[in-house]
Amino acid sequence: MPLVFGHRGACGYRPENTLEAFELAFAQGSDAIECDLVPTKDGHLIIRHESELSGTTDVASRPEYADRRRTQKFYDFWEVTGWFSEDFTLDEIRTLRAIERIPAERPGSAKFDGQFLVPTLQDLLTADFARGKQLVVELKHAKHYQSVGFDMVTMTAAAMTEWDWQTAGQSFVFESFDLDITEQLKQAIGAPHKYVFLVAEWGMPKDDSQLDDFLDNVAARVDGISFDKEILYTHDRNLVSHAKDRNLLIYTWTARVEEAEASVEEYLARIIQTGADGIFADQPDLLRAVVDGLA
Repeated sequence: MPLVFGHRGACGYRPENTLEAFELAFAQGSDAIECDLVPTKDGHLIIRHESELSGTTDVASRPEYADRRRTQKFYDFWEVTGWFSEDFTLDEIRTLRAIERIPAERPGSAKFDGQFLVPTLQDLLTADFARGKQLVVELKHAKHYQSVGFDMVTMTAAAMTEWDWQTAGQSFVFESFDLDITEQLKQAIGAPHKYVFLVAEWGMPKDDSQLDDFLDNVAARVDGISFDKEILYTHDRNLVSHAKDRNLLIYTWTARVEEAEASVEEYLARIIQTGADGIFADQPDLLRAVVDGLA
């Protein structure tokens, strides 16, 4: 049976990437929680899914930060307008409060808007509820940030060197949508942690005949691969077994029960049946119940 990972914590019930969402995910039976890192202006790593802050914090309602709104280009092809973490010091980030990203779909979570802080990586590492736990850490847009002076690989490696994770009994998986960055993390941080390459449809080979070469390349460089679940539904049905033949960890994302067209159990069972070693879920308690029921 697969491991259950709380995606951005239990983000179906609390504003995502907050300590409260992470603690709830562990309380609901998650085997690990997943978080995302972006940089601040003064070189700290904070936990947000993207550096643009208005979707998950109250920054847009803060008149003192109105002049920080701008348009930024990522990778020369993607423009985003808003407020960006790298324009704020950590002290300024500490004044913001988390909000629910999709309040119309998750009104229960939205009831907690304005109550929770934006945490740093250090806040999570040192939290009592994180002792003895596994943490899945994703670097967001790390190659872009390298190009503008924020070396997130080095920053993450430094945080791991400074933190006594052995005494805390913690284990880690590090992830990125960029294979080069994932490999750099493995080289910078090393064993015994695991390093997993995140793959959306745009990162897949154009033809399934190229899958073996694709998997061979990933297996030669990192420890695992994490597929968008739709890839496992639409590509070669032996994709998971082919990856496991190369001793790759296989994860898949993301289980969101709002997507269920029939029963929640049927929706989750289909993801479980892909054979993935771990599943990221916004409602980890519901996935936990189905996994345990099938064990």
